[in-house]
Amino acid sequence: MNSLWGIFILCFLAPWDAVMSEDMMPPEIQNRNQSTMGFPRLPPDFKEMAKKLMLTCSSKGYRVPIIDFSQNSSYTLRENLTMGNPFFAFADLLSSLSPPVLKSNVTAEDKKISEKMRNCSSLGHMIELMRNTTESHLCFMRAFLAPLAWTVITQNGTDLDQNNLLKLLWAAKPFLETMPSSNFVLPPISQSSQLGAMMKMFGDMFNGLSNDQRNEIIGWMKERVGESKFNCTLNPPISSPPFQIPLNGTRPTPPFSTCLPKMQWLNSEVLPMMGPFLSRMPLEEVNSIPKDALCTFFSSPNFSLSFRNVGPSLGRALFQRLKQDCLSANSFPQQMERLGSLVCYFDGFQSLNANLSKKLLSQLDTCDNSDIAKVKSQLVQNIIQNAPPSREMLQSLGSAVSVLTPSKLSGFTPDDLKNTLANLSQANWNPAQAKTLAKKLLDETKNISSEKLLSLGSVVRGVSSDVLRNAKAKGLLGNQALKNISENMSPLQQRALLEAFRHDVNASELVKEVPDSLLRSLSLSTLDKANLTTVDQLEGHSWTRAQSAFLVKKILGNNFNLTALRKLGQAVQGVSCEMIEKVNRTDALEMVKVFNESSDWLSRVQIRCVAQKLFASLEEQRPGYFNQITNSELQAIPTILLINLQVEKIQNLSDSVCPTFLEKMRQANLSSLPNNAPSRLALIRRAIKCLGPNVPNLSAAAVLSLGPLVCELDPAWISALNPEALNATLQALASCQQIPQQNREQLFRLLTKTYGDPSNWSEEDMNTLGPLLLLNDTAVRNLPVKSWLVSSLSDLMNSLPIQPMGSPKEFRYWFDLSALRRKLFELKTASPPQSRRKRGVSPALSVPTLAVIEDLGPGNVYWTAAQLFSMTTQTFREALPILGVIANYTAEQLSVFRAKALEVWGSVSMLNDSQIGELGCISQSFSSEELCNVSISTLDTLELLNTCNFTQPQRLGVWQAFQKGTGKNVTDLGEISLVGLGQFICGLQPAMIDQLNSTAFREAVEVVGRAPCPLNIIERLKEKAVAVFGKPETWTEAQAGIMGNIIAGLSAAEFGSLNSTVLPFIQSFAIPLITPDRLAMLSANQLKALGPDNAAMITDAQRGGLRPEQNTALDEAIGVPAQRDSGSTVPPAPQPQKGGVPAIESMAGYVVLMQVIMLMFGFFG
Repeated sequence: MNSLWGIFILCFLAPWDAVMSEDMMPPEIQNRNQSTMGFPRLPPDFKEMAKKLMLTCSSKGYRVPIIDFSQNSSYTLRENLTMGNPFFAFADLLSSLSPPVLKSNVTAEDKKISEKMRNCSSLGHMIELMRNTTESHLCFMRAFLAPLAWTVITQNGTDLDQNNLLKLLWAAKPFLETMPSSNFVLPPISQSSQLGAMMKMFGDMFNGLSNDQRNEIIGWMKERVGESKFNCTLNPPISSPPFQIPLNGTRPTPPFSTCLPKMQWLNSEVLPMMGPFLSRMPLEEVNSIPKDALCTFFSSPNFSLSFRNVGPSLGRALFQRLKQDCLSANSFPQQMERLGSLVCYFDGFQSLNANLSKKLLSQLDTCDNSDIAKVKSQLVQNIIQNAPPSREMLQSLGSAVSVLTPSKLSGFTPDDLKNTLANLSQANWNPAQAKTLAKKLLDETKNISSEKLLSLGSVVRGVSSDVLRNAKAKGLLGNQALKNISENMSPLQQRALLEAFRHDVNASELVKEVPDSLLRSLSLSTLDKANLTTVDQLEGHSWTRAQSAFLVKKILGNNFNLTALRKLGQAVQGVSCEMIEKVNRTDALEMVKVFNESSDWLSRVQIRCVAQKLFASLEEQRPGYFNQITNSELQAIPTILLINLQVEKIQNLSDSVCPTFLEKMRQANLSSLPNNAPSRLALIRRAIKCLGPNVPNLSAAAVLSLGPLVCELDPAWISALNPEALNATLQALASCQQIPQQNREQLFRLLTKTYGDPSNWSEEDMNTLGPLLLLNDTAVRNLPVKSWLVSSLSDLMNSLPIQPMGSPKEFRYWFDLSALRRKLFELKTASPPQSRRKRGVSPALSVPTLAVIEDLGPGNVYWTAAQLFSMTTQTFREALPILGVIANYTAEQLSVFRAKALEVWGSVSMLNDSQIGELGCISQSFSSEELCNVSISTLDTLELLNTCNFTQPQRLGVWQAFQKGTGKNVTDLGEISLVGLGQFICGLQPAMIDQLNSTAFREAVEVVGRAPCPLNIIERLKEKAVAVFGKPETWTEAQAGIMGNIIAGLSAAEFGSLNSTVLPFIQSFAIPLITPDRLAMLSANQLKALGPDNAAMITDAQRGGLRPEQNTALDEAIGVPAQRDSGSTVPPAPQPQKGGVPAIESMAGYVVLMQVIMLMFGFFG
């Protein structure tokens, strides 16, 4: 039998890795003698798999070889079939990839390959042939043979010798990289040498494997070791490979006992094999590693290489094991380098001297665990304590130099800073730190050379906009270093630098030479002046949506075509639904392919329009298309479009396409669908139907094959699963970004029934299930104090995606972090253990310290007024860079901060630019009269205040302070001034807006349109926009996109006159500002044209003014059922009111909401 399988193995050796020449092959493969080998029969599913891989070759740009059937051969067809030569199947697959070609297109290389393949008497012969072919032929030949290599391994891996296994693994690698998790079947091999070879290959593939595949490999390895070393089994669920190769016999399976729960399988022989998979081990497995095996492995050269991006809980646990079992206090300094990424979890930093602190600090640059900033801060304190500021000190701190406060940085001499600028320019600085450094380095310089500016690196954040306006284009434009510094600039700084460039170069050169970080700040009028005439000039650049819409229309006009679409790059954002609809239906599939390649840049409305165009084209091509759709046809539809299929068509999909449908769902991104979209329910129901009716017998792998649809599962259905599948499903739910509202309460009950009360969870439970804890705020609040809880909850907070501010309900993440933030604050501010009066009670610190404030970050908003009052003035002053960026303090907190500020600086009227900038959002504690009397003379100060939630009277006070400090009148405000004013443009009197310079307004309108002004100011800004851009009925998609909140100033008649094509391009944050009576002027068709994002921003108050058919149109635009009972899409908010201080004051809560929404759209940099 071994000899037979040897023939099978070598017959299907097909090296892969996209393109690999013979000299790139592993030596052990090059040196093997080729044997005479026959060809086995091709299994039934083989052609479909091979074709899929061949399509990958096509997508890489390789020409499809033309295999010639006609030439004579030394082997007859009968002989070929007898020998099993798969040549004709290969040729048949190639011909299906491309249309028929003329014989004149057949190259000499094609003829040569055709002849040799027909005459190929063995697979060894074919391998030699592949080594000597062109890259194009080689890719397709490997694609044809590669899937079988893995199948041979899975069918009979135990009978393979080491050499043949290595060859087959080499051939099978790319097939594994593209194999869905559900088909990821692993072979039953058990020999140590075989396992080592397998794990080496998997280690090479590690970064390309999904988490499910990584876990599958870990479980498989444990099973193999259990069988071979412990004569036991884990009883894994039975599964079958994707297709079978008939065997002449079956191998007897020896009886195995069940493995013990704490089997110590990670011994000294297995640990080195695991490689990077050790970084994904469950905590219980790490704890089961024998002490001797762990310490032996720690001494080996493979140890540090095995831990890449190790998770925080595992990292801490493993470090503690090493610290306890393998490291002594004296040996740590010598072993520090061996720890690899585990050094990030060192916890004895308080006891280190300055030299050891420097050594450890140098190892922490790549660490990103939640408490690393705290560790670095303590190490820096160890180093600088009792040491005078010096150049050597700055150099020793490395990137951790950014831990130093502005007051500490100011203690270094300019020479010290200049001599260490190479290091300083790479650190991450907040504005206050950067300003301190820039002031020292530039010494009030008003003109700066290009070389000096580029040398600043990240310190450029502290350079004033006035200095940047004097920069010269020479030496900057076209310099790669400009990209690096511009990415560290604020929006005001970027605009100032662009203004400087416009003085030196024309628009065409500017657009051609500036990096993308600056390109996105160019106005539409600047782009209009640039000589952009072809789509080739757009490719490879980063454009905003408004810029994209402008450029697509300017260059293509009505000549939108597929050739141009392929070259748009990010400018695809500017393609309107009208353009999509005009594409010929015969070109729909090709259009879809191009759009799918740019799917990351498509808006929800574009995705829906492309999907509707495709589905209509297919139905026209063949009525009832989806009722009879085949697997290959379904495979051709991108998943991002398939999930938009109508509910009835999803329900009517044939059972025969279940394999492809499930594969599609595994890779689905459902974020383009509203949370209440009917298609979500239809998709999960169809997928469950594909799994079969016997729910208790479903394996964990089968349930997880649902991919993100797992998040839509009904808890009642989940509860019917067997224990293994149930646990796997609950753990998978922890990764969901959306869980249906109606499922959450029942899901939490199922969670506690399965794992117990969260108060009793272990650290591993918390790390595995943590996000599901947020299903119940009470459970979060009731968590008892445990030694590991702060770390676990901090890791949980850092692992969750950031909720976009102001997101409508239909596109919002399911979790609310407020209870988690509050719990973390309580834990981090708890008094030391020895001061706790009884178990589980953690009295809060009475006095906030700098270390705790730094650790809390945004969590400082939870201090009580009494606690803040007890803070020392020194702590207050040093903590301002942290406290000053928090915008949502209560009135009581602000009152305490005001008192602290007066204690430090005296009267409010004595505050200057620098001090106001330091205070940041604490300036919200000053009255409008007090703000009017402070000294504000720079736009940079206003920009720092833009992130804060000032009231309208306070904005008026800040504007007056700026006007007095600079002596500028409204007519003096240029583009940069309008950009720098930000929200404080709302402080202008309505009559002043008419006096704004039209050219400056045209250049800065996109920034002006983000200001959350009251309605009377918005209306005057709209009048200015009409004077500059023309009547709203003539506005283009791009112009509508840059108006922002100004749109809300349109009259009812002007709203009704808007072209439907521009409506999806309106900024969604402006939608809630439109008064109900004006919104009601939009027709049902116009409301549908708003698109999902804009329609979802409509409030209940706005809906109340719409007719039933208009509300139905809105629901259709969002993609949810009509007459919903789930409430509004966004929280109700008061409408902007006419001017006058009393009315404006009543908008305070609304202003706070709008400020939050504005943050999402980058208004404040």
